[in-house]
Amino acid sequence: MIFGFEPLEGGYDIPMRVVGANVPYEWLIYFIMLIPVGIFLYGAWKKIEVWLLAKGELHRNDKVGARIWSWFKYSFLQARVVRKPLAGFMHAFLFWGFLILALAAGVDAAHFWIHWPPIEGSAYIGFSFVVDLLGFGALIGIIVLAFIRYLGKPERLNDTNSADGWMILLIFVILLTGYFIEGIRIAAQIKMATQLQNIIYEKWASPFGWMFAQMFMGSNLDGLLMWHRILWWFHMTIAFLFVALVPFTKLWHIFASMVNYGFRDLEPSACRMVDNIEEATSFGVEKIEEFGWKDLVDLDACIRCGRCQENCPAYNTGKHLNPKITLIQAMKKHLDAKAPYLVEAKKSGVSEEAEEMAMTVEGAEEMNPMEASLIYDVVTTDVIWDCTNCRACMEHCPMFIEHIPKIIEMRRNLVMWQGDMPAEAQMAFTNMERNYNPWGVGWANRAGWLEERGVRDIVNLLGEDGGEFEYLLYAGCAVSFDDRYKRVGEALVKLLNAAGVKFGYLGTEEFCCGDSARRLGNEYLYQTLANQNIESFNNYGVKKIIVVCPHGYNALKNEYPQMGATYEVYHYTEILAKLVAEGKLRANKSLGAKITYHDSCFLGRHNGVYNDPRAVLKACGTSLIEIEKGKEFGFCCGAGGGRMWMEEHAVEGYKRINDTRTDQLLVPDPEMIVTNCPFCLTMISDGVKGAEKEEQTKVFDVAEVLWKTME
Repeated sequence: MIFGFEPLEGGYDIPMRVVGANVPYEWLIYFIMLIPVGIFLYGAWKKIEVWLLAKGELHRNDKVGARIWSWFKYSFLQARVVRKPLAGFMHAFLFWGFLILALAAGVDAAHFWIHWPPIEGSAYIGFSFVVDLLGFGALIGIIVLAFIRYLGKPERLNDTNSADGWMILLIFVILLTGYFIEGIRIAAQIKMATQLQNIIYEKWASPFGWMFAQMFMGSNLDGLLMWHRILWWFHMTIAFLFVALVPFTKLWHIFASMVNYGFRDLEPSACRMVDNIEEATSFGVEKIEEFGWKDLVDLDACIRCGRCQENCPAYNTGKHLNPKITLIQAMKKHLDAKAPYLVEAKKSGVSEEAEEMAMTVEGAEEMNPMEASLIYDVVTTDVIWDCTNCRACMEHCPMFIEHIPKIIEMRRNLVMWQGDMPAEAQMAFTNMERNYNPWGVGWANRAGWLEERGVRDIVNLLGEDGGEFEYLLYAGCAVSFDDRYKRVGEALVKLLNAAGVKFGYLGTEEFCCGDSARRLGNEYLYQTLANQNIESFNNYGVKKIIVVCPHGYNALKNEYPQMGATYEVYHYTEILAKLVAEGKLRANKSLGAKITYHDSCFLGRHNGVYNDPRAVLKACGTSLIEIEKGKEFGFCCGAGGGRMWMEEHAVEGYKRINDTRTDQLLVPDPEMIVTNCPFCLTMISDGVKGAEKEEQTKVFDVAEVLWKTME
């Protein structure tokens, strides 16, 4: 036996890994391993120490079963990562490969020290085959990812730096040397065998290792043994370097993302609640450490893949907001710079008012991070107000980073604490405070659209008629005060009446849902409006609600329960789809029109309602052409996040968000563009007008299209 190599004369009864490490004092490596493991644990603690700096309360200990499944599904099955097929599957191959190789190393160590588990016979062939296959998949994965990043150079990877290249090279060398070692082992084993049949099982146990072995068959046995030892030590050295570097590089996202998967927001379309708002002494987030611990984990979980950037309407129209760079990475850089001071202050027991004393920590040469303002110096107000809350960033982030909540918290600080907000936002707040709607139209005229559109006689106005009802129709502000959308309200009540649906309407007892106020940062105003609505709902014993506007739908369905108000909430397209399916609504004629459909963000990405509006349109006999930017990849109209009430200025070289979206919808040259949201209807209509396509293409709401088939 030569340093673990056993001669194969006579063969073996069962397949086994008969070649050892071929390294004298192999046991020594397990003690050397303690060094990188120690460095890793130290680095991991320093990261966790930063997470523990978070002062914001964020409780994520509910629904334990769902969280465990989420952790498994997204960590080990890579379910979110593979949604971008090429890069996603390559990343998955890399993850699975390293996972199985780490497992194999553990099995090898256990076998060395305690002679268990016995990997022999078919168990050896099967286990070795899986390790060999997934390891080679990881090798292919890192090659393809390097090709994408450095030769393909997609725009989403526009912040690639030299450290990324070195880490890719390190991983590649670890994997490649592993196969060189495996190939040399098998080649040496073949040369030591008296008959090839004594070792042929390795062709099945390690098919890629066998392929690499052919490269070394011309070398003599002594040379193979020498190079096996050299490469083995080199491989272990760089593998240990990898382990030691994990907490200090972007590789830490491996562990940070696993935390994210287990503690992600299971109701991501609801803004975070401010409890006991009347007693609050501050609002929102002004300093990085005022975020919750999950927000700080987010910063470490970001792998800078750029999927958020790629799908962000603000970024794609030239705005200041880049969810990857000007939000998450800017915050991460700030946190990394500020953390040593905060940790020192915490260890020293320094009060919050005296935290600047921690600036004595060595290394403060540039602008002191303790003096840098999170909102003004790190994340600018332009970035904060650019966001439309469309949720494209969160929908496509493979790490479940929560971008929108961070934006909302900073808006709350600007609005409720500093009084710093755009004039248009202030006007919207004033209108909602005085007249309970952002249009600013007199509150007393909220039910005036019924007479104006000639439908008063078919609507059960609860305060006056007091009739029985199954559903409450929450018409919302747009139906009441937007001249164009009043026609949608008319069509909807006629459809509900035709189907025999018993519904009631609150009229002047209905108030703004508060969505725009909340998403613009005025949490106090939102809660005031929500409480008024909840009181009205409860006064009439409301159980089921049909909501017209997707923003109101999201608020009533996902956010009102935070205030103890839980109802069965439906968007009107869900009800119409149900009525069509039950045969209670039947088209009298087929429109036969070529149409494109715009998925509103708050009905689609926020709530996953994609099929019901399409089912209604199909029943209308339309020819629906699905555009590239549809469903979860839909492009925002630009009005979400309260931006309906704020002017958008086009950036030189770019179009406004609504014009950009309209251009996408106009590509198939449709006769109609159909929406399901009052904000979208306004923005797309303006876009069609700006494109001078008013004569060729009309913009309608789903309810209007269905009513057209029944007139």
